[in-house]
Amino acid sequence: MTLGFTRFCGHQFEPVWANDFNSYAARTYNANFGGHCVVGDIVDILERQEHKIPRADVVIGGPPCQGFSLLNKNREDDPRKQLWRPFMDVVELS
Repeated sequence: MTLGFTRFCGHQFEPVWANDFNSYAARTYNANFGGHCVVGDIVDILERQEHKIPRADVVIGGPPCQGFSLLNKNREDDPRKQLWRPFMDVVELS
């Protein structure tokens, strides 16, 4: 999302904070955009308040698609479908 947004929106945006649950994805992100991607569950990160969410002009993100996938037989009760809520908390904090 960062690459697409910064490259194709016609503006040069400077990413200031990111989060990913997957450590491999976070390492790849940090190798390409700087060392500001925090690894972990966003719910835990927000509850512990160990990381300050910096001010930002634009916040981009997306919930994990697995919770909505038709291939997910347990999608009705999949907690990942609720991760838009902590995303909105990040928007409010930034």
